Amino acid sequence: MEQFVDRTSELDRLERLYESDTAELAVVYGRRQIGKSELVRQSIRKRDDAVYYQAVRGTPTTQLTRFIEAAESQYPSIATIKEDWELLLGHLTAQDAVIVIDEFPYLVDSDESLPSIIQHLWDTGVEDSSTTLVLTGSAIGMMYTHVLDGGAPLYGRVSQRPNGRIELTELPFGTIQAFVPSYSPEERVLTYGVFGGTPRYLKPLDTTVSLGENITTLLCDPDGALHSEPETVLQMELTEVDTYFSILESIASGNRSRNEIAQGAGIEATNTSYYFDRLETLQIIEKHYPALSDPTRSKRTRYQIRDPVFRFYFRYLYGRSGQYELYGANAYEDLIEPELPQFVSETFETLCHEALPDFYPEYRLTQLPAQWWYKHHEIDVVVPTDQGTLIVGEAKFTNTPVGYDVLAKLENTADRIDWKTETGDNPDYEYVLFSRSGFKASVEEAATERDDLRLVRLTEIVETLESSIKETEE
Repeated sequence: MEQFVDRTSELDRLERLYESDTAELAVVYGRRQIGKSELVRQSIRKRDDAVYYQAVRGTPTTQLTRFIEAAESQYPSIATIKEDWELLLGHLTAQDAVIVIDEFPYLVDSDESLPSIIQHLWDTGVEDSSTTLVLTGSAIGMMYTHVLDGGAPLYGRVSQRPNGRIELTELPFGTIQAFVPSYSPEERVLTYGVFGGTPRYLKPLDTTVSLGENITTLLCDPDGALHSEPETVLQMELTEVDTYFSILESIASGNRSRNEIAQGAGIEATNTSYYFDRLETLQIIEKHYPALSDPTRSKRTRYQIRDPVFRFYFRYLYGRSGQYELYGANAYEDLIEPELPQFVSETFETLCHEALPDFYPEYRLTQLPAQWWYKHHEIDVVVPTDQGTLIVGEAKFTNTPVGYDVLAKLENTADRIDWKTETGDNPDYEYVLFSRSGFKASVEEAATERDDLRLVRLTEIVETLESSIKETEE
């Protein structure tokens, strides 16, 4: 599949920068395979004033030579310029060129002075230019060090209007239909729960076969296109990979607090800060705080692996090659398929959070929907409103209809939430149940008799999220 999906907002920002009458600097960053190169290539595909250079590892001399070769087709006169970064870039900026340097960290690896050279050029040599320089990078730590952090040489030079700082994250769920158009709504949720929203992981999907066959072919098969992807990416970014792998395996097994994760990984909790911070910087893991809490004060932090493919790898594949050989062709059916609803439930809950505002248009939500927990009590969906009402709900991605016991437990647990309205009163409650497999008659009957209970089926969630993408594109 070659089509370019979504990224409308990012494309628009880049194109506005290109049309600016002043010099502009943009930085596009994000995890490997997230779609940075495709985005910048799409942004310049109809332009005749653009230079695109994809850096690779190499010596300073080969980098300069390859850059000149890339620029020569649009700007032949660059061949007469001395092989010096400041002179070459100065020559192009004087002609108002759009310059895209893809994987900028590779250039910095070969010439550490380059960020400072660009800084000097930007401060002294582009005042009369309408050039645009775009730097992309997958080595997120290096992008912060050289461009984004307060002490970075290029800090403060990134364009502000429009914002030239473009962080690419996973594609939203609403785009998944473009990759698997023949899959049912439920299959699309399952697909997103396993493959996530990284274009590189979605493009190899074969919609003529089942999701199970795609999982087997792409992930479980040792020769599959994505089988070793997480391990490869992490080894490119990290040292001491054994410790990082143990932490990720611990999280994937269900541990959430830092102490639980450290214990599962077999390391001291007091020695984890460096590893957790590094994984967060690389966008491999993310912190979560209970709904209604103050993140700056809460001590009830939980961690999860951001990318479903990484989570799948460390839950089912890492260190288990012998087990899969033993089960042979039945490995998916015997080891993965029975657990798949539970594995995908985390993603389903997130989709419920994203869709919830559309099901309560009469309320203005004062926070983003999130999970709430305290000790052994949990609620999947909690969000306050400006009317002193607390919306609470459960998201069930099970094979059976949701029964009245789920509603009763939700009502009981909601009473344990310590939250008051602005006037100091107890809140009113709105209850919502999200379900993959519908609802039992007792729950349906309760919903018809009460005006504080809403039932939302998987198909409604999918329709809502996909409709929001179509509206954005229009």
